Amino acid sequence: MRYFKLILTCMRIIVAMLFVANMIFMMQLYNSIKERYINDIEQCLSRADQIEIVDRLIEAGLTGDDDVVWISIGLQRSDVGSTMNVEELQKLYYSQGFRRVDRQIMSMIAQYLHNGNFADRIGEPDIFKMEEAFRRDLNFSGYYPEEVYIVATGGTLECSSELWEIKYRVNNDVIYYAYISPLTNNILMEMGGVIITSALIALILTFGFWYLLHVIARQRTIEEMKDDFTNNMTHELKTPIAIAYAANDSLLQFPDPKDEERTKKYLTAALEQLSKLSGLVESILAMSMERRKHLVMAKEKIKLKDFLTDIINQQKLKANKPCDIELECPGDAVVEADPTHFSNVISNLIDNSIKYSKDSVAIKIKADATELSVSDNGIGIPEKSLSEIWSKFYRVPHGNRADVIGYGIGLFYVKSIVDKHGWQISVASRQGKGSTFTIKLKKQ
Repeated sequence: MRYFKLILTCMRIIVAMLFVANMIFMMQLYNSIKERYINDIEQCLSRADQIEIVDRLIEAGLTGDDDVVWISIGLQRSDVGSTMNVEELQKLYYSQGFRRVDRQIMSMIAQYLHNGNFADRIGEPDIFKMEEAFRRDLNFSGYYPEEVYIVATGGTLECSSELWEIKYRVNNDVIYYAYISPLTNNILMEMGGVIITSALIALILTFGFWYLLHVIARQRTIEEMKDDFTNNMTHELKTPIAIAYAANDSLLQFPDPKDEERTKKYLTAALEQLSKLSGLVESILAMSMERRKHLVMAKEKIKLKDFLTDIINQQKLKANKPCDIELECPGDAVVEADPTHFSNVISNLIDNSIKYSKDSVAIKIKADATELSVSDNGIGIPEKSLSEIWSKFYRVPHGNRADVIGYGIGLFYVKSIVDKHGWQISVASRQGKGSTFTIKLKKQ
């Protein structure tokens, strides 16, 4: 985790650069297709111009008997190239060369028609007829713009600035301006596969990156919580060990059989600290419960009322505040459970009720062979935390309860043991009103 922030920053920069590069490539592809479309549109405009001029020549009677305009065109050797085999033609991209020749021929025809001696005898161009021919040729080429306009040089046209402007040149002089609706939809349809694929890749990358960050952040949180647990637990373990050691050492070093009060005081202190130490050890063992998938409960039949009474008496003795625990349980109620782990479950629930309460606490335990509940009048659990309390190391945030020491594994341990028994546990709680933990036991 040492270079986590640096790696994370680099990953963000790389992903951002990939997105930018992808957008640049998409724009380049769009412009390339648009340029091809414009070349096709220029060809359509050139054919429309020639059709319109030929129609005027026919109407003026300047053609032969068969209404054909004969044009003589000469090609230089360099325009066609020398004879080549298939492989040589493929290397030279002959199809593109042929297209260039085709455009040259179209350009020669346009020059001839516009520069002929009959220019003054056929009248002004019919823009409407040219537009019709232009639109028809566009449709034939697969383009269907909503708006099509042609304006002669020097003319004006009021139209949307979003229209594409195409300049038609003859001898490098602009003769007409054509305006058509953008063919964006055609371009996007042609790019559809690339766009969809790029979008899916972007979504997958984004989701993968987000999920990776989510997992890493969660792992870091768990790691920090485990470190805190280890540090706190180490500190907590030292205290009971030191006290118990000091009490026993004092009795050994300075024995006084006549001072029963002193002896009882030191032994009681040692016993309390050893009991606390036992609880801490149980908490440490609880940490590994998640990995102990094959842990088997040593179940035996337990007389529930006597069992719970012993636990209640122990909890009352160790409570550091006034504690009233009421038990409702039939004397003949029997449950099959692991005595050690079941005892720890009940002790954990009672201990939480005591810790998370005010100056005094009232606890009510109701139990029978099918169900056991532990209710208290404590500070309660926020609703947003109810689904998280069973998670390892999770502690309910109580801003006013900084005095309560905990490790966030008690309820995780409880849930694990309940699940191992094949039971179910649930909780109902309201802040300031208390909590009720209910364990559904299997019928005997």
